[in-house]
This record gives sequence, C-alpha cells and structure tokens, in this order.
Amino acid sequence: MKMNRFLFIVLILSLNFSYGQKDNMSFDRLKALKMTYITEKLGLNENQETFFWKIYNDYEDKIHEKSRKKIRALRREYFKELDTISNISAFQVINQINNLEHLALKLKEERDLKLLDSLSPKKVLKVQVMEYRFNREMIYRIKKAKEEN
Repeated sequence: MKMNRFLFIVLILSLNFSYGQKDNMSFDRLKALKMTYITEKLGLNENQETFFWKIYNDYEDKIHEKSRKKIRALRREYFKELDTISNISAFQVINQINNLEHLALKLKEERDLKLLDSLSPKKVLKVQVMEYRFNREMIYRIKKAKEEN
C-alpha cells in the first residue's frame, strides 16, 4: 500500500510539472492535487483511506456539479454586467449564489456526518483543516506565479 501511495504521489507531481503555469487548472487536476495533499497529511490506515476517499470523492463531485459550477457560471454571466444590471436582477443573482453556497455547505455537512461513521471527530476536523490549508497554498502559488510573470 505504501508503494501504491508513493507511485500515486509521484504521478500527481509529474502531472503538476508537465502542465505550464499559464494553463487554467481543471477540476480534475485540482482534485488530484488535493487528494495527494490530504492523503499525505491525514495518516489513515488502508481501510480508513478506502472509506474516506469513496465518501470524499462522491461529495466533492456533488458539490462541484450542484454548486460550484453553477456559481462560476452565474459570476461569469453577471460580473461583466455589474454597471448595467438592474437592482432586481442583481438581487436575484445574489439569492441564487447564496442558495448555491448554502447547498454546498449542506453537502459538506452530510459528507462530514458520513465520515464520522468510520473516522474519529479529530480526523474529520483534520480533513477540514487540510482543505483550508490546501486552498491557502493554492492561492499563494497563484499569487507567486503572477508575480513572476
């Protein structure tokens, strides 16, 4: 299992370096990087890891499809029109985005409850911390890459 994990990490890192910095990061690529990051930090045994990634990936996909994609589409559509959008339309967009963010939060709560079936609360909290740290690290990398260009 250790060798499989090592090969997986090497594969992900090689994929990371094979793409140029100028490319937009796809959901699948970001998800793979996140998986590697969390796996390294979480310290699960083989059974826990299998259970964890099944639940985690299912919910990541649900959150992406039902919330994040739709929020991104709304922002793309309406952020171009900020100066010309009517108050009524702006209010509707605000409500749509807020509802989608609430949906994402509900799905994360469901995910965490399912994870608590087999993992300790401390491990589930650690997942949340690792997600936060991963997001911060990605933001740092993006800023650093922009400064270098």
